[in-house]
Amino acid sequence: MTLKDKDIELLRILNKNGKASQRELSTSTGTALGTVNSHIKNLEKEKIIKGYYPELNAEKVGYNLTAIINLRISKGKIMDLQDSIAKHPQVFGVYDVTGEWDSLILARFKNRQEMDSFIKTTLSQKNVERSNTSLVLNTVKEEPRVII
Repeated sequence: MTLKDKDIELLRILNKNGKASQRELSTSTGTALGTVNSHIKNLEKEKIIKGYYPELNAEKVGYNLTAIINLRISKGKIMDLQDSIAKHPQVFGVYDVTGEWDSLILARFKNRQEMDSFIKTTLSQKNVERSNTSLVLNTVKEEPRVII
């Protein structure tokens, strides 16, 4: 699907206020309510808009440790292992990457014990050849939205 100017305008407004009603979107864009509804439905159908959710402050809900984990994975096992790790509730990013490592994992934990358990169970699977874990000391920028 090629994005139309109206789609981009609606996405920009929703990026600023994901709770904006279709009536508010209609007023902000000067577009008929039915047209806004049609554009939003198409954006959702095409999975351009994948969902609506609140942006939570991880630390304020108890997740004080963020880990960046690099993995080297046995040949032929990358996709299966990545799919398995992606199912873990503390994991919020799994990336297939180029370079020295095969995969980069982003995960949040409430404490060291939770992280230790994750590393000793999830990361000790037989197809993980090597791992390297870094802890985030300070988050300078973390932007979950795609800004267009």
